[in-house]
Amino acid sequence: MKQREIFLSSEGDAWFARNKADLSARRTRAHDDPVLRELPDILKTAPDGNLRVLEIGCGSGDRLAWLGALGAHCVGLDPSGEAVAAAQASGIKAVRGTADALPFETHAFDVVIFGFCLYLCDRDDLFRIAAEADRVLRPPGWLVIYDFFSPLPRVRAYRHRPDVRTFKMDYRSLFTWHPDYVCLTHEVRHHDDAAYTDSAEDWVAVSVLRKGLPATGFVESGH
Repeated sequence: MKQREIFLSSEGDAWFARNKADLSARRTRAHDDPVLRELPDILKTAPDGNLRVLEIGCGSGDRLAWLGALGAHCVGLDPSGEAVAAAQASGIKAVRGTADALPFETHAFDVVIFGFCLYLCDRDDLFRIAAEADRVLRPPGWLVIYDFFSPLPRVRAYRHRPDVRTFKMDYRSLFTWHPDYVCLTHEVRHHDDAAYTDSAEDWVAVSVLRKGLPATGFVESGH
């Protein structure tokens, strides 16, 4: 069974149950959230301040609730039905699904966030996941990736289920190979306390990519 199916059938709800308290605490300590530290500056780039934001792996929508209070129009997607129900109960527009098949129109969003979910995605879905994120992100747009980081791909057993694996890599590479994407910031820290660490097993990264800047497209030449 693919990991996508495992998370849709049961593990998504199990993950949400294990992490519910930490997710809810995000609203009261937004300044500690590595993604939310990046978003205020991104929101300022909109002339009217009303950016359309999609978070893939939104959990109960607490990060989106914080962004909504700043004026963003937010939508979340998560494989956990319980997480989606919790988000909806808080007034967040959220839908159940996975990153490889986004139920949204083309160019529907100004910002797409991967909220710590790519490390659990099937490797044979990565091209489709990248294509779907690119499809729904309008140019110029912002792509924020929060996940485990490794310069070289690494795989480990998932400690909660023996039939699931976790995958660490530089997830920017799913997009930066294309000239439409430029990485503007890439911050690597310890996954627990946001401190610098030399322990590669504990690395997580927040990366901010810009899509569709005029200077990053193909340039015609005489050859």
